[in-house]
Amino acid sequence: MSMWKLAIIFIVAGAVIIFALLGSSAKNLFSKSVSEDVSVKMKKDGDCVVEPSDQVPRVISNCSYAVGDNLSITYKPQQPTVEKHVLINSTTP
Repeated sequence: MSMWKLAIIFIVAGAVIIFALLGSSAKNLFSKSVSEDVSVKMKKDGDCVVEPSDQVPRVISNCSYAVGDNLSITYKPQQPTVEKHVLINSTTP
């Protein structure tokens, strides 16, 4: 067997192993976004923390919301970022 064939076999095998190990991460990366209504649980230094039904706390940076405000957020399951957030109603007058 030539060196080129061995090299190709090792490269393909390595790629298969990497994709097998990272398969679930790649699946989450391309998953559909979910929209959900949540309330602001905590606010510190201008960052708000919300926790949707998948139990992954998410931070909204530089937010103008107050604790208890109800928001509609859009996110990808098991990803820590919030793609979009909109105020539904506020607890402050």
